[in-house]
Amino acid sequence: MYGIDVITLVSYDQVQHTDEGMLSLSYWTIVGAYTVRGEKNDTGTMVDAVLYDIPSRKMLFRAPGTSRIKGSSTLVNLSEQLRTDSLNGFHLAADNLVTNLQLELDRFRKKVKAMPESYAIEHQPGYTGGGSLEARYALTLLVIGGFALWSSRRKEGFRDKF
Repeated sequence: MYGIDVITLVSYDQVQHTDEGMLSLSYWTIVGAYTVRGEKNDTGTMVDAVLYDIPSRKMLFRAPGTSRIKGSSTLVNLSEQLRTDSLNGFHLAADNLVTNLQLELDRFRKKVKAMPESYAIEHQPGYTGGGSLEARYALTLLVIGGFALWSSRRKEGFRDKF
């Protein structure tokens, strides 16, 4: 329908658990709820990327990225700490995904070279190669990016004066 032959599906899942530790007994005092880290937090994150060849309905390769964060927090800062752990877990899993994706891509390249009859690469009519942009689009993107960079630095310099 869209003229796409290959598609990548990316998904993620995250699970968080919180348990009270023995130190949570100090919550009976007001000071304990603010200072003692009695909540035990676990955050597990998985990000997964799968590359499919649509016409053959064949999975070409898959790369997962995972992370596990164990931490603790005070009763008062529990929700803030869970949000921080959630974000950090996602970043760590994404970094792990990139590493695994590079390894899988290297394996896939070797597999294609070893068995070229299994993977036929055919260019569609009108294909110009490599995903390169036309010069006017590249120039437009360069101008917009340069203006955005100049504008942000100008604002930073303005803030530094005051």
